[in-house]
Amino acid sequence: MKKIEIDFKNYPTKQKLFTFLMSQIEGLFGANYDALIDALSFYQTPLVLQLIHLSFYEEQAQLLEVLQIIQKENHLIQIN
Repeated sequence: MKKIEIDFKNYPTKQKLFTFLMSQIEGLFGANYDALIDALSFYQTPLVLQLIHLSFYEEQAQLLEVLQIIQKENHLIQIN
């Protein structure tokens, strides 16, 4: 199982978040939410995304919506 900790104090903007995620998630080739859904919907390895200080993120509601979609599509993905 892979675990990725995302501290939104360090990644408060979409640009910073995707710069980080592109180095962590295989198959993530675009810096947008659709690319994140595509990459994680078919992710074959169990993955835990640990969200820390989420209130610092500029697009919190949009990100949570995307993560809900991903969890419905792929039960190997956990969001904490």
